[in-house]
Amino acid sequence: MLGKSVGAVAVCLVFAIASCARNVPQDVATGPDGKIKGAKPIEMQNGEGKANGIVTYPGGDRVDWKEVDLPDKIVGVLDLKLQWQPPRPGLQLAFDVFDEWNTPIVTSKKAGKHSRARIRTATVENAKGKYFIRVYAPGRGDAGKYKLTVDFKEGAGSSTVDWKTVEIPDPPKLAALPEVVEPCDDTNFDPKKNECKSFCPAAGAPPNWPGCKGKCPDPPDPTNQACWDKVCPNPPTMKAKACKISNFPPCAPDAPDPDNPRCNVKANPVTGRIVENKVSGSDVLITIAVGSDNGVQKTWKGAVLQGTTDSPLAGGEVTVIRVDKKATLGKVHLNIDQLESNSRVKLSPP
Repeated sequence: MLGKSVGAVAVCLVFAIASCARNVPQDVATGPDGKIKGAKPIEMQNGEGKANGIVTYPGGDRVDWKEVDLPDKIVGVLDLKLQWQPPRPGLQLAFDVFDEWNTPIVTSKKAGKHSRARIRTATVENAKGKYFIRVYAPGRGDAGKYKLTVDFKEGAGSSTVDWKTVEIPDPPKLAALPEVVEPCDDTNFDPKKNECKSFCPAAGAPPNWPGCKGKCPDPPDPTNQACWDKVCPNPPTMKAKACKISNFPPCAPDAPDPDNPRCNVKANPVTGRIVENKVSGSDVLITIAVGSDNGVQKTWKGAVLQGTTDSPLAGGEVTVIRVDKKATLGKVHLNIDQLESNSRVKLSPP
């Protein structure tokens, strides 16, 4: 704990540290009064006493111990009140009371109706002998400069226990609180945070960010296919709506590129055999053993060839319904008998 010799600058530094809940050990910067054996006595005058200090979880000084010695063999009521000033609104402090044998006696309660009240109180009935008070920051981000006041009013009865002859164990240490992990959002996005790996921010995502797969970030990422309706990738492709003819390089005469609109390259027709047919109403659905691996596209047209020739069969126009990698599904107005003797289809680009 900071002693009276610490100047105003050091006190301000403690509050600056307390203003951000860092993941630090709760006792990394505590002094001797961080343990019950180093408890600082509260001087009592006319039954009253007070103590001041600072506790800060993020600053590594979570606990202060105080000691109250009541008049020998006198019994009464001990009232305690804790008030504090936090570095920012909403931060809390608390205290609990142990007797001279380190037995928990009472825990402080909020004096106000609201969660942000900065007063906690406790009362010990039939108080006698010695008491230890543990002032602490309850949450990982809590901190504050506090004033603890005690008020003892004498009552009836007397103490017969000689506490000096009793072996006193240390009270249990306050359990460290787990670090609170805030979910990633647009206000705290950081590519270095593990919790942000699957998050796509509205702006500022690195290129090829995994959280933006299938989504277009702002600004649009040309390497992300989800952005191709907003920005043209490099090299350009006809698959991107944002690519204009001016984005494509001049066509190389010795190597025309079908994905370059400047080349105006028309693909060659493809001939495939009918491997399956199925009646569907007045039409017949046919499966042709060529597909997109052979360059076929859904916009292509087809024609059933006559026998083993390359001549189209009258009435054998084929409408392409679906194109898979290895096969194409089409529809014709012929019957099954006609298809058995004319089992080849020529597919051509538009």
